[in-house]
Amino acid sequence: MAFERYRAKRHFDVTAEPRGKKGKPGGHAFVIQKHAARRLHYDLRLELDGVMKSWAITRGPSLDPGEKRLAVHVEDHPIEYNDFEGTIPQGEYGGGTVMIWDRGRWIPEGDPHRGYSKGHLEFRLEGEKLKGRWHLVRMKQRQGERQEPWLLIKGEDAQAQRGGKDILADMPLSVASGRSMEEIAAGRPVRKRSARRTVPAKAVWSSARGGPLKEDSEARSKRPAGRRAAGRGHGRNETSGKAARAAEGKAAPLPDFVPPSLAQLAERAPDSEGWVHEIKFDGYRVQARIKAGIVQIKTRRGLDWTDKFRPVAEALSALDVDGALIDGEIVVEQNGRSNFSALQEALSGGTGDLLFYVFDLLHLDGRDVKALPLVARKALLEDLIRTLPKNGTVRFSEHFETKGSVLLRHACEMQLEGIVSKRRDAPYRSGRNGDWIKTKCSDRQEFVIAGFAPATNDPRAVGALVLGYYGGKTLHYAGRVGTGFTRKTARDLFQRLDPLRRARAPFKPLPAEERSRPPVWVEPRLVAEVDFRGWTHGARLRHPSFKGLRLDKAASEVVLETKTMLKAAPTQDNSTSGSQRPSQKHSRGAGDVPLTHPERVYWEDIGLTKQGLSDYYTRVWDWIAPHLVGRVLSLVRCPEGTSGQCFFQKHASAGLDAKYLRLVPEDGDHVIAIDDLPGLVALVQAGVLELHVRGSTIEHLDKADRIVFDLDPAPDVKWGDVVRAARDVRERLEALKLAAYVKTTGGKGLHVVVPLDPTPWEDVKAFTRAFAFAMAADSPDRYIATASKRARSGRVFIDYLRNSREATAICAYSTRARPGAPVSVPIAWGELGSVRAGNQYTVENISQRLSRLKRDPWADMPRKSRPLPGLPPKR
Repeated sequence: MAFERYRAKRHFDVTAEPRGKKGKPGGHAFVIQKHAARRLHYDLRLELDGVMKSWAITRGPSLDPGEKRLAVHVEDHPIEYNDFEGTIPQGEYGGGTVMIWDRGRWIPEGDPHRGYSKGHLEFRLEGEKLKGRWHLVRMKQRQGERQEPWLLIKGEDAQAQRGGKDILADMPLSVASGRSMEEIAAGRPVRKRSARRTVPAKAVWSSARGGPLKEDSEARSKRPAGRRAAGRGHGRNETSGKAARAAEGKAAPLPDFVPPSLAQLAERAPDSEGWVHEIKFDGYRVQARIKAGIVQIKTRRGLDWTDKFRPVAEALSALDVDGALIDGEIVVEQNGRSNFSALQEALSGGTGDLLFYVFDLLHLDGRDVKALPLVARKALLEDLIRTLPKNGTVRFSEHFETKGSVLLRHACEMQLEGIVSKRRDAPYRSGRNGDWIKTKCSDRQEFVIAGFAPATNDPRAVGALVLGYYGGKTLHYAGRVGTGFTRKTARDLFQRLDPLRRARAPFKPLPAEERSRPPVWVEPRLVAEVDFRGWTHGARLRHPSFKGLRLDKAASEVVLETKTMLKAAPTQDNSTSGSQRPSQKHSRGAGDVPLTHPERVYWEDIGLTKQGLSDYYTRVWDWIAPHLVGRVLSLVRCPEGTSGQCFFQKHASAGLDAKYLRLVPEDGDHVIAIDDLPGLVALVQAGVLELHVRGSTIEHLDKADRIVFDLDPAPDVKWGDVVRAARDVRERLEALKLAAYVKTTGGKGLHVVVPLDPTPWEDVKAFTRAFAFAMAADSPDRYIATASKRARSGRVFIDYLRNSREATAICAYSTRARPGAPVSVPIAWGELGSVRAGNQYTVENISQRLSRLKRDPWADMPRKSRPLPGLPPKR
């Protein structure tokens, strides 16, 4: 019986709590109820399999990851209990006041049933107060304890606040009624809730002719009423027309044109509060100026294109307004989605209905409104156009206050171009300033046309375009695009380009691939919009497709769009993803090391880019440096990322910037070492995804100062047996008066590392071989000391072969070129029992671990070096 314990404790003829019945599985609601019973506490409830799994949080949740809050596991509650707010009569179980302090949905990370059973639930909350990643961790139940003790811990993410505000004190009211505990206890009526617009958790997105992405009817019915009031905050009532708009903004003449606010290309859409999100349109950005019934439509450069967009101008002329300046985008839709190619056809005389999606207002009836918050400007704009036909030429661009990542995923599933995220309270500011962020479903931008190759079957048509982009005053080669042309488009391009012929290429030097097949070079004046799928290692477009000419943009303005990290925007904290590119457009890593095409994706499964890897090593530099600096390196390079070809490199060669490296002479060649963080970032630039180090320093290449035993389990060996092997190695080493340290490998095993006085390699190799074979001889059913895979079944290979002069082992805190970007991580022996796998730690979760550590598990390693047994001590 699902609620036997719950019902046994309550008298439902006395208490107003619901008797409840088991619900349908599959829901993910959560609620936190503040409960002033015999002792004030907070009850966390997570929906799982039709019931609310419940924990009593004695001190309530904390946003500080360093604060571990006791969570006592109590009986399951019915889902109906999520709506209970009121009082439980004194004398009844839990007698006191109950408030719905927060609610929303929880999203498990991994299998929640397995996590619940094993005692570690990892999940994200999407509540009205609590958001982001959280952990529930079961502790060992002590003798005499009747209920399971767990810990509730905030995960490390953008919502975490170390030593920050107390959210319990700062947000004390009910999310259901707006009341305080005292007001609930007194039975006072429900307060009115804020009209701020949110997208319900159960909103369903659908494509519609009336807009590129809309909520379904259920979602709209749940949305708070009076959306326009949300943006006002100036005491206005619901009247419409000029009188209602008169008090907005400051008096100022209507300008001819205002340089538009532009969106920065970003790695990820922001998920934090303070942003609203709109669908990104695939058309021409324009500004509509209306004065005394006369409408002008200007491009983003201020060119007057009113004649080209006459139907839009005629639609706007019907507005009841003395003067206005409206920002928006003109598109042509196909199947409910804006389509740039269709817009090109419409402008060249083909069919297609022009639509004007308006999304901002700069000036209205003699008043400059740019200083108003975005949502206030949009509220005025929606009021302004509501007299126009609902599904006519002019349409309002809806915004959503859900998470940007959620909206982007839905947009991409619907094959839209992407989304634009905007700071909800920001004024309108021209240029790229971080107030607007765009994230795309694919790589797409403009390129300068530098030449063309005629079509093989039509000498008066274009078969391919040669593309470039500007870096300063220099035009850089980006490759060719040979798809995306219709017969009509190919002929039209030829007619436009043929008069622009020139004798010499506009590139210096001439790209190698254009020397054997010289195209027709042209003056670099025209701009093409191109869709593509990232960049090759040679900085060329991968799988480009022509979308149309950008006649509204000058060739000199075309530079490479580089995706920014959202941390550059003041309130953001996002990790990296995306794919982009080339050699002249770059970011700067640590020490001002240039990172070309920093958005190249190195790990496609998690979207980790070159910039992201550089940022990771910058964060962990103090941890990795003692194990990396001054040691010869072997490198695993994957220039195209883990999905491409990788290779192992020991010696300096092309592709490595020697300016930041130390090249160490050895046997007539040069091996590689680094001295500082810029050296490491230079390796990231070269596509190095794994760092393997020797057990000797560059000052003593012939002598080892570290031993590594690699514990490599056969596929059928359980993780517990690997842990047991590591402990066995430690016990044997300590019996020989040698210190032992352990780390995960980022793969399937563990490394046991021994610090040594500098010792000749021949002695080290003899010692480690004898050690491994002794273990295998003592426990032949568990260990093997030979590399034979056929004989390894059911056993752990005690790999001693990494202990020779040129052999290497993965460096502590190095990433691995494997799914998930796992990291090799030092751990304390006392932690080993809680480690679940050799690849448990990744780039995405290592920061959380390091922030919790009070000391480095390997901090005392340099002081614990000893001579090998039987060898004389160092002098």
